[in-house]
Amino acid sequence: MKTIHTSNKEYELYWVAGQVMSAGKNMETKVQGSGGGGYGNGYTAPVRITSSTTVHDQIFLLDREGKEHAFQLQDFNVACRDGNELSVIWAIKKGGGNGPYIVVHNRTTSQTFFHEKGLLGMFSYSVLYPLGISILAICLHSFLPFWWAIPFAAFIGWRILAKQEVRRFKAGTDFASFN
Repeated sequence: MKTIHTSNKEYELYWVAGQVMSAGKNMETKVQGSGGGGYGNGYTAPVRITSSTTVHDQIFLLDREGKEHAFQLQDFNVACRDGNELSVIWAIKKGGGNGPYIVVHNRTTSQTFFHEKGLLGMFSYSVLYPLGISILAICLHSFLPFWWAIPFAAFIGWRILAKQEVRRFKAGTDFASFN
């Protein structure tokens, strides 16, 4: 177990390292459509179609002690095959009971796969910061002509900080040491 500190939070990193015994992959595509309705004067709203694909990886690892571990991962798209050596890493907020898988490192190919959404969640500041700034901006609205822009700027600023922290974590962590 390793401990890291993020945006006023502390996480414990756990991992399992082992040899891939079996690996499978499935993809799920969701398609949504909207529009196409019409009203008065022959106007028809344009049709809008969107789709999203989620990659599901199922990996079975055999650790050094001979214990088998099964992992079902979403949105990693791990490239591995039977016999590869992997480390699967997850983070649990200190005092918590579970947490997201965040990294899979293939030690055989030296490739590292990240769960971007999980990492952003770890490194994001609490929503209370932009909320507090929003309340302050509302209170000062008579003194600030563009008071409504302050909460948006705060949210964007916190998002940029979180992305910078994720980049530092990726660049500054030796994932090969999780074995």
